[in-house]
Amino acid sequence: MKYLTYSLAVLLFWTNLVLSHAQNSSKTNPLIGRWEVLQYAEQGLQVDKKQPAAPQALAVYRHVQKTRAKTWYGFDYDYADEYSRRRSREFQRWEERDSIQELKRITEAIHTPFFAVFFPDSTLALYNKDAATNQVSFPESRHYVFNPATMSMDVYPPGMLPPPGRVGGWVDRMDIQILFLSDTNMTLFIPEEGEIVTLVKTEYTIP
Repeated sequence: MKYLTYSLAVLLFWTNLVLSHAQNSSKTNPLIGRWEVLQYAEQGLQVDKKQPAAPQALAVYRHVQKTRAKTWYGFDYDYADEYSRRRSREFQRWEERDSIQELKRITEAIHTPFFAVFFPDSTLALYNKDAATNQVSFPESRHYVFNPATMSMDVYPPGMLPPPGRVGGWVDRMDIQILFLSDTNMTLFIPEEGEIVTLVKTEYTIP
């Protein structure tokens, strides 16, 4: 009886392993592979990573300029007339420094290629990769659950996948709707950010 129980346990283990692999093969899970982000929302403004980055970065900074001034300096454009001349000059110097630094950061973010790699074991790898130097930066790891019936996926932090059969109750889960998916192109909608992300599948290379 002990050996029968052991044999059944081994059989169930391998059956689940085979089923898991079958459910996550490239034929049943079209997400699997390496995808490059073409368009996304940078601080609430849609940008195109294949277009010149500098003018887009300027548009993004102007979009968040008032919010940054109020958040990081305490300057409110709506009450600019109430500020003293001295404080206004100090703010102008701060804003000049802030604009130079932030424009540089946003320009690099738009210009640097960004990749998402979906693996069969439900791992999602995210990273930037400089096209000239091949240097990888800001690597992240996530777990994902693909729902083909609803054309959506849930993304979790590392080690936070829910138990089998359990869906709700996970506050760290990011719900993503798949608006379009083919062998080469994908369009995602992230409700929390109100963001549209377009991607194209690329040949996978080790970072």
